[in-house]
Amino acid sequence: MISRAGFGLVLLGVLGVLFRARVAAADPDPEPDADAHPAARTPDASMGTIFHGPFQSSRLFSIPTADVVGAYVMSVSGEGSLLQQTGVLTSAGVIAIGFGDIAQLEYRQSAAISVTGVDAPIPAVGVQIKIPIPEHPNVPAFGIAFRLGVPRGEQFGPTSVDERVTDVYLVGRWRFTAVPWLTLHGGVRGSSASIELTGDPTRSDGHFKTDRTLWLPAGGYEVAMTSSAKLVGEIELAPQFSWTPGATADPKIGYAVLGRLGLRWSIVPSVVMDSSIGYQLDAVDASPASGLRDVVSAWDIRLGAEVFVPWGALACRAVRVFWSRPNRHRSTPARRSIRTRRRSPPSRPSRGPITRSTCRCSSTRRPATSCRRRCCTRGRGSTPAAA
Repeated sequence: MISRAGFGLVLLGVLGVLFRARVAAADPDPEPDADAHPAARTPDASMGTIFHGPFQSSRLFSIPTADVVGAYVMSVSGEGSLLQQTGVLTSAGVIAIGFGDIAQLEYRQSAAISVTGVDAPIPAVGVQIKIPIPEHPNVPAFGIAFRLGVPRGEQFGPTSVDERVTDVYLVGRWRFTAVPWLTLHGGVRGSSASIELTGDPTRSDGHFKTDRTLWLPAGGYEVAMTSSAKLVGEIELAPQFSWTPGATADPKIGYAVLGRLGLRWSIVPSVVMDSSIGYQLDAVDASPASGLRDVVSAWDIRLGAEVFVPWGALACRAVRVFWSRPNRHRSTPARRSIRTRRRSPPSRPSRGPITRSTCRCSSTRRPATSCRRRCCTRGRGSTPAAA
């Protein structure tokens, strides 16, 4: 039976082959919906039109991107580990609600390493904003995400451990016209981490608390294999809590390296599936003589999904609110100019005698002598020329 490490190497090999094949194919336009916009919210829109999108995710796996889910759209996502019992919902956003094209409210799971040594993210609520600057080819876009950490409690005998992480992300997204199938992401994460012990029998008062502020880099990429499938990878430094139950040593707050590589594909435009393999690298605390087996402390395989719900379009269809009428200002000047030309009076004729046999002011080209308008009666004393 193949071991976990062997299975992980095989999966990495398969992903590497897919990446190489994507580079060799070099499809010039694998994402036709990159600049597309959702359909207008109207009461007569069909369900197929409403859920056709396009939709935009605001994350890689745990790293936020410079994009938001969009106006009047809700994203519900989650991940489950196939190899770990802890942290069933980890790293992915749980709920993100967009109220405009540049902002969203969210409840997420911030990546962190618990005192048990596994990736058990800490819940957080916050807001993510896309900086409203004009986008141009080969120019990066930027976003800011703030996540207020909610305490995560763990119990070790009589001792209660509360861990909290509050984050501020500054991230950027970079697309290239030369390689439209490649998107780069990067930024920095400012984390204020704290750990609190209550009921510790090794301390006189049974209480201890410490905190630390960390500035941690993060980065990732997306490679579009097809219009509905992507190869996604990320690597970041995450806060790590260290404490041994029953020991007299104080808890410490450090950081470790988290990496993840996987595939993301759209079953339908509103449902996206994820499968990834992740590694936790404790290289920060490892000694120079440590090998790869000692440095890689944990790895797992995760399956996840993200569902987009266009609640604004559904509310518009149900109760006729949140209308989004298509813009008509582009066609209005053209219609006005046509009306102006139709209503403009004909040019005044010269005061000289008429020298042709057809009427000036009629499209039927009747004889000028039978027309009683002023433009034809003026100068009628002269004999009109033959046709």
